[in-house]
Amino acid sequence: MTRYLNFSEDFMEKIKRGEKRATLRLGVKDYKVGEEVAIRCGDKIIGKAVIKSVNYKKFKELSQEDIILDGYKKKDELKSALEKFYGKFSEDNIFTQIIFELSEVH
Repeated sequence: MTRYLNFSEDFMEKIKRGEKRATLRLGVKDYKVGEEVAIRCGDKIIGKAVIKSVNYKKFKELSQEDIILDGYKKKDELKSALEKFYGKFSEDNIFTQIIFELSEVH
């Protein structure tokens, strides 16, 4: 069974260009390094990716590198984007950071 990493359609071009190579999911998720996933933006599957790294971090622990991997320049931009999906959250909330590499683009 194929697992998906789902994204808003807004991220399609950033992912295809390699500007977004990570995603943060609220809570602890069970993705595994080496797992292949289908990348879905809105209702379109745009390709496949291999998971390179899975980390669990509180929002306040995110580094500038983490923010850039996620396709943002500033932490407050990332926070407001995440709040669109999850609503308000605390700096102490744990996120699963999934770093991926596209292996196939449709």
